[in-house]
Amino acid sequence: MKKNANKAVKATTAALLAAGLFTGSAAAAAEGQHSSPSHIPGAYHSASKAFSVPKVPFKGMVKKGSGQEVMGPSKPSYKMNVFYDSKKHQISGKLTVKFKNNLKKNLNELYFNVWGNAEDFAENGGGTDVSNVKVNGKRAVYNVDGTALHIPAVKIKKGATASVSMNFTVSVPQQQDRFGWFKNTVSLGNWFPILAVYDKEGWNVDPYFNAGESFYSLTGDYDVTLTTDKKQVIAATGEEIGKPQKAGNLAIHRYKAHNVRDFALEMDPTYKVKKGMVNNVKINVYYTAEQAGYADSMLASGLKSIDLFSDHFGTYPWPELDIVGMEGWFGGMEYPQLVMISIAGNRSQEWVRSVTAHEIGHQWFYGIIGDNEYDEPWLDESFATFAAALHDNELNQLTTPPVANKELHLSSPVSAFTAYGDEGVGAYYQMIYGYGSRTLNDLRVKLGDKVFYSAMKAYFKEKKFGVATTKDFIRIMERESGKDLGAFFQDHRVYVSDQE
Repeated sequence: MKKNANKAVKATTAALLAAGLFTGSAAAAAEGQHSSPSHIPGAYHSASKAFSVPKVPFKGMVKKGSGQEVMGPSKPSYKMNVFYDSKKHQISGKLTVKFKNNLKKNLNELYFNVWGNAEDFAENGGGTDVSNVKVNGKRAVYNVDGTALHIPAVKIKKGATASVSMNFTVSVPQQQDRFGWFKNTVSLGNWFPILAVYDKEGWNVDPYFNAGESFYSLTGDYDVTLTTDKKQVIAATGEEIGKPQKAGNLAIHRYKAHNVRDFALEMDPTYKVKKGMVNNVKINVYYTAEQAGYADSMLASGLKSIDLFSDHFGTYPWPELDIVGMEGWFGGMEYPQLVMISIAGNRSQEWVRSVTAHEIGHQWFYGIIGDNEYDEPWLDESFATFAAALHDNELNQLTTPPVANKELHLSSPVSAFTAYGDEGVGAYYQMIYGYGSRTLNDLRVKLGDKVFYSAMKAYFKEKKFGVATTKDFIRIMERESGKDLGAFFQDHRVYVSDQE
């Protein structure tokens, strides 16, 4: 990282240590190593560069919405057939996505988010080329601007189903990241063009945020066929269908996933696998020889988290979860049914267990209960941090104060933080991780465990596989508790108006 980012990050780390966000072994780790957001259990921070204000794709072109609450296009069903060339570190293949226009209006354009085109990845050889785009089988005009793909001239009537197909080639960057390759390990997060969401704001093609997440997609189904070296050991969203077919030095794998927002893969020919089972959910831990000493901690955290969070928030809905060890300078990264745990240097066992719990917390908060991570990042990061503290039995240590800048709210979008540069990124970590989890714990204390967790289950039941907003969360908590919580949320800088 550049010096200016290091300065901001060190100041943030010191503030969070003093505030009590770092607890137990995480605090010891932060004090004993160079300061970095990676020592916030579960925090993601790009390994490649300092924070920079990202370029907004199609700035000024994306139309505003109609004010309607409906989100779409709905029921996306992806089918991909891809080949990963391990020598070129390149993915090539075809993607088709079918969906329904549920937006109560005719659609004359479509957008996809192409996260592999982010500048962070381009600097290390990454990028995505798209060709042969078709809508309902007919060639379509399209434009790519950074991390977004625009198909400007379509005719999809309201209520109609449609399909978009394209060929795409992805150059995987050489870097330790959620998307990249390093040594033998290939991390494929946010690697393919994914259908953007249209909501009351219009099309959501926000810029890539290299100090957090920008992701926002609706749940759908995936059918992915992957051909690569037969020696690769692969973890993936969903479940593998049958055994891989061998073809010389290659193997053909097929995966299916249901009701998920994304599809991620992790590959390493040296991976070993340790397995467990809890509540009829298979837990698979993938680890290299260097990570072997942490495998038991990852598995123990996986078993405990699935059981604990199912009991407190709602039942984990998928049959399998993969926990994968990888190198990187961030804490971890979440995808449906797959979490990446960044094990670089000397991590403590407690740190690894806490990070694993945080990322598994995201299976509920963003995976099952979705949100717009760019507009309302607190709805997943604060909740996952709270979940990790629940796992660590450290809820009472969630005492981080808000930042002094009162223009920055817990409910602020990422853009409000990035407007302040490195200072804003530091504030993002303090507010969204530290003060956000403290706010949830303050709410738990105010309502009592019985009412709070009952309300959380109601939140889960109502928004399962959907998309939640700050307004939804406040409404459901008030309804279930029978209390007017307006003053509580205002006192904690949570404002519905930030999203309206």
